[in-house]
Amino acid sequence: MISQLRGRVVGMDGDALVVDVGGVGFRVSATAGARALAGQSGNEARLFTEMVVREDSIDLFGFETAQERELFGILREVKGVGPKTALSILSALSVSRLVMAVSTGDVHTLASAPGVGKRMAERLAMELRDKVGGFAVGGLPDIDQAAGAAAGMGGGAPADAAAALVALGYSVGEADRAVAAAVAAGYAENASAIIKAALSRLSGAE
Repeated sequence: MISQLRGRVVGMDGDALVVDVGGVGFRVSATAGARALAGQSGNEARLFTEMVVREDSIDLFGFETAQERELFGILREVKGVGPKTALSILSALSVSRLVMAVSTGDVHTLASAPGVGKRMAERLAMELRDKVGGFAVGGLPDIDQAAGAAAGMGGGAPADAAAALVALGYSVGEADRAVAAAVAAGYAENASAIIKAALSRLSGAE
């Protein structure tokens, strides 16, 4: 079982990264957050990974945090949610926002993820509520603060980006300022682009 990779990004293939580890290129289908953090070809990346073995394929999926990887496994326990759908959900919703949506029964937010209709969203909310409780209690970084950051940004991609930054350990103020600067600089098309620009700003300020 391959649970983590560290290597150089040598290519992109749709939603997948090709990571060179000791001369071996691993194709890793990755969440939007993991792809944004990995950056462009030539960058060094560390991915938490999950190998999914099926009769006709062996696929590797990559995540930016261990919590994201754990949620990937939990999502796949729901009937009708395969690896690709689980990856799509985690790409559309930050860990904090997903946990909050499940915990509060927010079907609208869950259904906003590509490939998730109303019925599946209702199943997710019903079947996973007890399973994500450990994330909230067990110290998933600043879930309440992430909610505040998302509310402060008003919704949409900026809110998702702000919540993701808080989940990574930044304060609500830092996340809000970095996201606002990224949006002002023209990075408003999607959460991944905002996160990448915001992280660049935050890294330069440290």
